[in-house]
Amino acid sequence: MSDHMINSAFRNLLRNVHDALPPRIQTRISEMRSHGRVSVGRGAYIHHSVQILGRSFVGIGSNSVLSQDCWLNVNHRHGDDLAIEVGDHCFIGRRNFFSSGKRIEIGHYVLTANDCHFLGSSHIVNEPLRPCITTGTTDSDIIKVGHNTFFGVGARVLGHVTIGHGCVIGACALVTGDIPPFSQVAGFPATVRRRYSFPRRTWVRSADFTALDEEALPDSDNYLKQIREYQDPRMPYLAAGSDMGQC
Repeated sequence: MSDHMINSAFRNLLRNVHDALPPRIQTRISEMRSHGRVSVGRGAYIHHSVQILGRSFVGIGSNSVLSQDCWLNVNHRHGDDLAIEVGDHCFIGRRNFFSSGKRIEIGHYVLTANDCHFLGSSHIVNEPLRPCITTGTTDSDIIKVGHNTFFGVGARVLGHVTIGHGCVIGACALVTGDIPPFSQVAGFPATVRRRYSFPRRTWVRSADFTALDEEALPDSDNYLKQIREYQDPRMPYLAAGSDMGQC
């Protein structure tokens, strides 16, 4: 039996034991897990190589995966507020980088390929006579990513940006502005190339997307309800790290 199969069986055993405990004990365990550490939902997996700076300001949802060599950097830490939050059923690919300004919010069912970057903070450059490392970092930008959005290899999000639900961000795209729901974007900087038409049940060129198409789009909450009608996805743990085994 491979190490991956053993790890998977052990995780399933822990889930079953956890679910059999009284609710008050489950709550206490959750409190213990989150105290001074990353707040981690049930069934989530964080590869041992992941680096997290500002652990108590990071939350990872249930059944989500952070893959090998990811780096989550909380630049500013205020009270008890989470600065980086990844939703449920997300798979974050290898070498992803999150640098939070005010906050980075990743919705549920988000999938990122390798080498994606979410850059909500940058070094302050107002005083060029000072060493850059001493000037501090910006703390005002918020990055929000809607549910069930896919990021291709090397995609980057920069600054104060909201990406709607149901989007597809092309490989190596640089997103610097807001993206409406159900959009396919590509380019450097990224532009909306297509949007999904629910009446026509297909992606159409953005120029052919009509007001009727816009009216037919489900809002974020209703879209999430539809996604949750599917069985919870089985995460591809094998893809999370080079030490997870071969197939």
